[in-house]
Amino acid sequence: MPRLPLPLPLAAPALAALLAGCPSTPEAPDAPPPIDCGGGLVAELRAPGGDYVPLAAAGDGVELVQGFQGFRYVYLRARLDVDPGDVPASVRIALDGASPRAQPISQLVFEPDAAEGGYVTGAVQVFFNDDPLPSLVDQACTLELSLADDCTDAGTVVLRYDPTCVEGPDGLPICEEPAP
Repeated sequence: MPRLPLPLPLAAPALAALLAGCPSTPEAPDAPPPIDCGGGLVAELRAPGGDYVPLAAAGDGVELVQGFQGFRYVYLRARLDVDPGDVPASVRIALDGASPRAQPISQLVFEPDAAEGGYVTGAVQVFFNDDPLPSLVDQACTLELSLADDCTDAGTVVLRYDPTCVEGPDGLPICEEPAP
């Protein structure tokens, strides 16, 4: 079937009508709904001995772990009194006198905590691999945990390190016996 050209006087209004229905810019995707922070986010860090303490109360010491593969990190988990679902998060790290940097966490998964109530995540590792060990031990470090941009908890802690121990592949410490 042959195509018949549309005369210009008819083509221009038809094209204008067609384009009028098209948006000039693509629509932005819907922003995710805000996270329900309940009574507030509490970041918890593992203290020497294995207990978790709230970031605000951990100022005197947080266990700096030397992993069995040589990585250095602290363990952090999050606690809320409501279940926000699985949420993206990040930790902002500022060593005493250094520029802050961020470590993204793709998803934190909150689970009910039967022992203490509320909801808690599993532990995540916050790494210090680019920092020389002497610049970490017994030094102040500010940590800030943020869930999306809705919930934040921050505090300054001192990093403690036991050079006689490394963390084994099962997560338990392997410590050298002191010399007699």
